[in-house]
Amino acid sequence: MNTHPGKTKRQSWLSRLNSWLHLWLGISSGIVVIVVALTGTLFVYCDDIIDAMAGKARYITVKNERKLSPEELIAAFNREHPQLKAFSFQTYKDPSRSARIGAADKAGHFSFTWMDPYSGQSLTTSGAYYFFYVVAHVHSGEMPFGKTGNLIVQIATWIFLIELITGLILWWPSRWTPATRKQSFRIKWNASFKRVNYDLHNVPGFYSLLPALMLTITGLIIINDTVKSATHQLLGSKPDAFKTMRSKTPPYDSSKQFVPLVNIVDDLLKDPATRQVRLSIPKDSATAVLAMAGRELGLKAMDGRMLMVNRYDGREIPFPETIHRSLRIDGMNMNIHIGFWGGWVGKIITTIAGLICATLPITGFLIWWGRKKSKKNQRTATSSFITHTASVS
Repeated sequence: MNTHPGKTKRQSWLSRLNSWLHLWLGISSGIVVIVVALTGTLFVYCDDIIDAMAGKARYITVKNERKLSPEELIAAFNREHPQLKAFSFQTYKDPSRSARIGAADKAGHFSFTWMDPYSGQSLTTSGAYYFFYVVAHVHSGEMPFGKTGNLIVQIATWIFLIELITGLILWWPSRWTPATRKQSFRIKWNASFKRVNYDLHNVPGFYSLLPALMLTITGLIIINDTVKSATHQLLGSKPDAFKTMRSKTPPYDSSKQFVPLVNIVDDLLKDPATRQVRLSIPKDSATAVLAMAGRELGLKAMDGRMLMVNRYDGREIPFPETIHRSLRIDGMNMNIHIGFWGGWVGKIITTIAGLICATLPITGFLIWWGRKKSKKNQRTATSSFITHTASVS
């Protein structure tokens, strides 16, 4: 979109092609990139905002009495919220933490309810879950345009990947001198608006290049089936491990009894590394329960593992290593994509990169618009000069 001050005026056809691609691909995808970058940046803080909305309900006063079992808490929830259908149950090793139940109404609006594990009382219900469901689906393009929107986001993501590469080529000076180094790595804040805008496009764009590439590539792995499949094949695993796990559950046997969910929870919490356990709430005839156990379990990311547990014996259903590797790859990719790595450092880096990515189409457009306006003014001035000269003669 722009030519670096360190480059020569005469460009090769490859340089002109690179500039042309950077300009028009950027203009064609700019609005989509802004929306995707801003919604992605907001989603980084989904778990923090959900917890903040719960407030004091996340913790309870520890009592010297028996905690209610998951089945008892779910039954209490159903009595208190008959309009909601519970689908997940989350509990913690910390005895002062309340239990959390995920549910949905008939319209498909998701919510979290925090419950006192001793009394079975609902402490608070928050719709922040559904808010971030909407944010995630706007991010992927599925809201409000369905599969068409998803395809548009996929195309825009590929374009943005090309934009990052062509932008680096445009940024790279043909000669490294003290002047070009200063222009490449610093923003000249006391310059004109055009120059400051130019620097805001180039300098932050360069500094955010690596995290922006990371976010773009991990996003493609999530959203594009071909890229996802190729990634898994390259790393020796298979995509869609979750579907394979669901298909390998034991057959239903009416003569057998299911073990209580509390047995499954207690067994998982015995692991010293496990602080939280989340269970899908199974249907009456379901012979397995999907479980997640680990140090931290977020809305989409987690520091832990996913497993299927046989409801007849409470044991983990064994799967080939390729399935476990697939789950680890998907989990790691998601954690990278939404900044769920390195604690707050990972979130801050992801946030800064996301905000810079959102500004690049804007600053790039202003560079192009300013040059277009300058050329128009030059043509007008030249035309006026020729007309004036002709009238004089």
